[in-house]
Amino acid sequence: MGVGVLLAVVGAILTFAVRANTSVISLPIVGIILMVAGAGIIWHARKGTQRQRIITREERPSGASTPTSTVRQTIEERDID
Repeated sequence: MGVGVLLAVVGAILTFAVRANTSVISLPIVGIILMVAGAGIIWHARKGTQRQRIITREERPSGASTPTSTVRQTIEERDID
C-alpha cells in the first residue's frame, strides 16, 4: 500500500505544484495518471486477500481399522489490515 500512497503523492505534486512548461510531456496529465494508479493500488491493497483451505480427514471409531466416514471441511480465510 506504501507504493500506492507514494504514486498518489508524486502525482499530486506534479499536477498541482509543478509549473514547468515542457513541449514533450504534459506534467499535469502525468500527475493525474500517477494519482489514479496510486488510488488503484491502494484500493486493491485495502480489499484484502482471500484464501480457501480444504481439510479432509477420516473418522474412525475407537479400535476400528477402517474409516467409517470421511469429513471434508472448508475454511475461508480473509486477511484484513
